[in-house]
Amino acid sequence: MTPPGPRGSGRGFANGLRDAAPLMGLGMTLAVTVLAGLGGGYWLDGRFGTRPLFLLLGGTLGLAAGLYYFFKTVAGLRKR
Repeated sequence: MTPPGPRGSGRGFANGLRDAAPLMGLGMTLAVTVLAGLGGGYWLDGRFGTRPLFLLLGGTLGLAAGLYYFFKTVAGLRKR
């Protein structure tokens, strides 16, 4: 192991950032997929007059899609 330079090499930080990068957007991805599902369901309910049906279905599908992406990302990190 070589000692760091006068101000440190920053390699530890860069490696940590590279490892954490796939996880940084997971919360936003989950929120966006749920909100997109709810928005689509709300729009379909307004179009067809079935007030809570498509809203609940869209929210459930959005949550399922977000969780699928979450677990797929986390499982991919565990394989490293």
